[in-house]
Amino acid sequence: MPTTAEQLQLRNAMIDNYNAYAQGLDSKDWALVRACFADQVFIDYGSISDPTGSPDVARNSDDWMPVLQGVINGFDITRHTITNHRPVISDSSLSCTAYLSADHVIFASPELPIVSPEDVVTVVGEYTNWYQRDGAGLKICRSKLVVNYSGGNLALLERAMQRAAAQAGA
Repeated sequence: MPTTAEQLQLRNAMIDNYNAYAQGLDSKDWALVRACFADQVFIDYGSISDPTGSPDVARNSDDWMPVLQGVINGFDITRHTITNHRPVISDSSLSCTAYLSADHVIFASPELPIVSPEDVVTVVGEYTNWYQRDGAGLKICRSKLVVNYSGGNLALLERAMQRAAAQAGA
């Protein structure tokens, strides 16, 4: 079992990884998002990831980035809040479960950053990430998202995907 000091370092590294992931998504800094993941990752985001492959099969993380971009890039702004981190640290496993609340916004008028309920879709759930040690710290090697509920204008998700595809020239 890692020492108390090592456990604290690992706990902080997992929380830092969650924070970098949220910051990367919200700033659309895809290099930062990619840096959070190992080269191979198992993704289980339920119906969000089902069309992209089985959660039981590792995928190339570089192939996962366009899937994330295909939604997030279509929003004018997102705010991912990841809290209540609950790490599990043992000799054989490093994981952390945390709450998620994420607002996704398409402004009615981009010049005015004012939103009404029809401009926002919110996703609330819980992430569990498993980590592997890497020379640069910890990297996500398995990620699971359980969506507890969504609210607001759910049609924005489809609109965001269409906008992201148009931006990418697809």
